[in-house]
Amino acid sequence: MKVEDEGRTFNWSAIIGFFAVAAISVVSGFLLQPLVSENDEAINTVVTVFSILAGFLVAVITLIGDPSRKGWQELQIKKDEVEAKLRKHRIIFYLYLVTLGLALAMFLVPDNLPQVRIWLERCFVGLAVFVFLISFTLPRSLSALQMDRYKAELDAQLPTTLKPDTEAGEDRE
Repeated sequence: MKVEDEGRTFNWSAIIGFFAVAAISVVSGFLLQPLVSENDEAINTVVTVFSILAGFLVAVITLIGDPSRKGWQELQIKKDEVEAKLRKHRIIFYLYLVTLGLALAMFLVPDNLPQVRIWLERCFVGLAVFVFLISFTLPRSLSALQMDRYKAELDAQLPTTLKPDTEAGEDRE
């Protein structure tokens, strides 16, 4: 459900979904913190998963920004759309790195600061859950990107006689 307001479009289902994921993450941070406390294997597993996801996301960012086989007109038209997708993926990437940074901080906190360690663990678990859940948006985003590329390539190779009348009419004049 998208709502327009003075030229801006609000996707209310995405906004509600974001706040639902944020709420789940905060609750998870408090409820699941005891599972990672003093559990190096659990922390290492999360670190490994997020390291792999970060590497994958770098590849995705590279794929999104690839301007190959496009004319300057199409590049100019798609610039804002590509920029928005790159911004979203960069934010997810930075959140992966912050999650990894929290894991490192948990190992560096001295044993005589248990409250600091507990809060770091809560933030670590909460952020890990948050970033993991928002990572589920990546496949849809990648699929849409590939379909856009497919359609653009198809339009470029489509014979003039098969193109819609508006384009064919412009080519003939």
